[in-house]
Amino acid sequence: MATPVSIVILVGGQTPEANAEHRYLVKAFLERFDERITRIITAEPVRRSFGTRVKRMLKRGNYVERLARARYPGGYGPAPEALQHLLEPGSDSPLMPGGSRRVHLPSHNGPECEAILDADRPDVIVVYGTAIIRENIFGKAGIITLNMHTGLSPWYRGDSTLFWPVYFNEPEKLGVTVHQLVESVDGGAIAATAAVDYARGDREAELFAKGVRAGTALYLDCVAAALDGSLECQPQDLSIGREFRWKDRTVAAERQVIARFEQWETASS
Repeated sequence: MATPVSIVILVGGQTPEANAEHRYLVKAFLERFDERITRIITAEPVRRSFGTRVKRMLKRGNYVERLARARYPGGYGPAPEALQHLLEPGSDSPLMPGGSRRVHLPSHNGPECEAILDADRPDVIVVYGTAIIRENIFGKAGIITLNMHTGLSPWYRGDSTLFWPVYFNEPEKLGVTVHQLVESVDGGAIAATAAVDYARGDREAELFAKGVRAGTALYLDCVAAALDGSLECQPQDLSIGREFRWKDRTVAAERQVIARFEQWETASS
């Protein structure tokens, strides 16, 4: 008798119900793999001390940048309400699906998560939108641990990677990546990539939602291939492109992206 397949999903988010993009992915996996999903694990967001928050603020940039950020009316990244509307339209009280398979833990890297993975013995661990996952966790997969990155690796790795191709006027590098999860950020061997196509009127939220949809479809196929033994991953050349950090996203960069969207919209009219 064959051993039942086990897939465990680790997703991020600001609450136990996660964010719209995480719920979108989990729903799609439940529809495709049904009872083979043995656990859906969310975790508490990282809580930083006041001193750490001050240090991070200082790293954001010089006094001019910090003053600009304090006065800037725009948000940092797509608004959760916009993503909710785009990915879960009509859902007033969004809940993470999965019923009794849902677990909320203090950390994805802690002993509680290790114990669950030891019990479930997953063939594939699916990761999306979490804090950095350590080897004590991603090494528990029987076949592979995969991650979905809403950016086109290796060119755009790290933070806000559907923002930076707009900034650098590279619409051909709008995309998503499914890769093997390793210690380095978005640095694992690539399983597959997909393009995210700009359309007139798109802004960052629309591009991100498109990335979540395209990446989720890609991810489902990659996990199916991993389970049947046909998945092939190609190492990345990390000398190409760049890893972006949260501190790179300045007010000046955000204003440049707003202007770039206006240029793209005019050019496509």
